[in-house]
Order: sequence, then structure tokens, then C-alpha cells
Amino acid sequence: MDTREEILQILEQKGSVLQKDLWKELKIDSSKCSRILRKLEKEGLIKRVEVVVDGVKTFKIIPAGAEEEEEEKELNLMAIMEKMEDLAGLPPCFGCLEIDCDATKCIKMEVWFLRRATID
Repeated sequence: MDTREEILQILEQKGSVLQKDLWKELKIDSSKCSRILRKLEKEGLIKRVEVVVDGVKTFKIIPAGAEEEEEEKELNLMAIMEKMEDLAGLPPCFGCLEIDCDATKCIKMEVWFLRRATID
């Protein structure tokens, strides 16, 4: 089995994987992995989504077509968190999905504080 097939098989099993974990699992260097992934993306077989993990930029690799499903899951989770914020009065940081967020510059926090100020 070639590396391309291995990548597609891993994605089929896991649904998504971080690029940094993928090249480690395949025991290939990161630049070779990047080249293969760029080709797979160009062919429309995968989607590379930029993410920051532990302060380091990497890509989340997902099968083509799965990005809509991922976005839908995120939207559902965000709707649930917003409802919890409203019901319990919790700040948006409680369920924030942003990894590198600065609460002092967060528009969600600003809106939350303004809402709280008008309620109390």
C-alpha cells in the first residue's frame, strides 16, 4: 500500500487527523507528508484546515465533503454553548472553541458584559 492510500485509510478510520500526527504515524518526514497532502487536496480527496494546537500551527486533515459536517457540528456546539450562556449566565469563555483567545480583545466577551450590564 502506498502512502496516499495509507492516508486515505487513516482518514476513513478516524474521520480527521492532525497533519503533525499523521506524518509521525506514517513514519515519514513532515515535508514529504505536506507534499502528498497538497496533491490529495488538489485532487479534491481531502481538505486541509489550518488550526493552532499548543501554540503551534498545523493542519487538520479531513476527507473531502466532511468539512460541511464539521462546520455543522461546530455550529450546533456553538448554539448549545450560547443557550447555556443565556440560561446560566455563563461567560462565553466557558465553552469557547478559540484556542488562542485573548479575553480582553474578545468581541463575544464584550457583548456578554454589555448584556449583563443591561440585565442587572
